[in-house]
Amino acid sequence: MIANRRGKPECDSPETRKAILDIVSDDHRNPLVEFAARNSTAKVSLENNKPLYLFGEKIVTTSRSNQKHTLQCSGAISVTVGDVKASKEIEFSVQKATDGKLSVSITPFQF
Repeated sequence: MIANRRGKPECDSPETRKAILDIVSDDHRNPLVEFAARNSTAKVSLENNKPLYLFGEKIVTTSRSNQKHTLQCSGAISVTVGDVKASKEIEFSVQKATDGKLSVSITPFQF
């Protein structure tokens, strides 16, 4: 984690992983969870059944901008709702400001 102390972002750091999971799980109407709920054979109510998210182990850095301390990354995320598990490759960017603040944004899911 020495790189983080020098202000460089990492696609696969614990704080980046947490930020991705927080962003996706806070969006209760994201297409991935809606797909899983719609295709579940169990009677699923998203108000009563909390989706279970899992961010894949393999996270890839697809490009980097050293000037902006920004990385473009991709990885798989899955959600389980009822008896259905749906997975999707997601793309996201990670930027770390000189003050150490991490900024993560996800490219919207495309189906």
